[in-house]
Amino acid sequence: MTNTEILSKIERYCAYQDRCTHEVLTKLRSLQVEGTEAQQILQLLKNDGFIDDERYVQSYIRGKINAKQWGVQKIRLGLLQKGIDRGLINKYLEDIDSQQYKNNIQAVLRKWTQSHGPVSQENITKLYRHLMTKGYTYEEIKGVELKTEN
Repeated sequence: MTNTEILSKIERYCAYQDRCTHEVLTKLRSLQVEGTEAQQILQLLKNDGFIDDERYVQSYIRGKINAKQWGVQKIRLGLLQKGIDRGLINKYLEDIDSQQYKNNIQAVLRKWTQSHGPVSQENITKLYRHLMTKGYTYEEIKGVELKTEN
């Protein structure tokens, strides 16, 4: 594959959805492109606006909050695994609408109670564990009003 063909393929890959630098480098490695050649292609993509880690972080956070109803902890971990700078992550995590975030916790709680029944002393540990796997902290969960069955 020529450099032009590789660049064209990677441009299509980036145009399909927002990609971070890490994802593009992984894709380039899968195409057996590494070293200075990969760095040159990466720079061209950044210059042409195909890769923008800041835009990627905003899109990732928005998608995980709105569609997946993830908590901050899980979002932060996901972005760190993508090699995103902590400062950039923290900058945009602070912009999350706190009311929407609380509503998301309530929505996850409602979904859980629909499939597991009302919250009781026997299953509250399972509920907490579920909310924590969604990325919510113990303090955030404690702040949610749980209607427990006695």
